[in-house]
Amino acid sequence: MSTRDTLAEVTVLVRQTLALPDAETISPHQLFFYDLGFTSMDLLDLLFRIEQHFQIEIPEGTIYHLARGDLSEAEFAQDAVLTEAGRERLMDLLYDTPKELFPPRIHATTLPRFCTVGAITRLVDHKLAKI
Repeated sequence: MSTRDTLAEVTVLVRQTLALPDAETISPHQLFFYDLGFTSMDLLDLLFRIEQHFQIEIPEGTIYHLARGDLSEAEFAQDAVLTEAGRERLMDLLYDTPKELFPPRIHATTLPRFCTVGAITRLVDHKLAKI
């Protein structure tokens, strides 16, 4: 499945999650929380829909682990707040999120707030490639 196909399917799931009409434009650069008005419950609903639709698992902490990569826990975060190296890794992973949205101190529990539709599509493609 190509990224474009995945994006189309993810946008349908976003519309279903928010009960938006088909005419509502969803772009890959839209942020779930800032642009689309997602709540934490909406994100859980969307992730459930994605898991069911694509037959994949997206465990809690996936974004954290992808951003952390090969950094040690201490290099990535201290007391659940990203270090400067951790912040840079997150910004690299979520390259389509405007840099000015990333505060100097990022708590690990807030990482999904910085995700775009495109970032979740890339995550789905990443998971599908492993099947």
